[in-house]
Amino acid sequence: MLRTLLLLIALLIVIGIALVAFGVVNLNREGGGVSIETKDVEVGTTTKNVQVPVVKMETRQVEVPSVGVEQNAQANVQ
Repeated sequence: MLRTLLLLIALLIVIGIALVAFGVVNLNREGGGVSIETKDVEVGTTTKNVQVPVVKMETRQVEVPSVGVEQNAQANVQ
């Protein structure tokens, strides 16, 4: 339990350092306090043209295995 808590705290510290390093969060000391400025982060979707693999059905003539039974004319005679 203690390891999990320490790991969580360490992860939060690393995330905080990364946010400051990438400029998402800006820390400023003004007077007797600290001001925090954050940038807007937009999350959404956009339409782009990308190449994707496509599976399509088409008809081709190929050799396939087949099984046939010969009809013997003499076998049916009684």
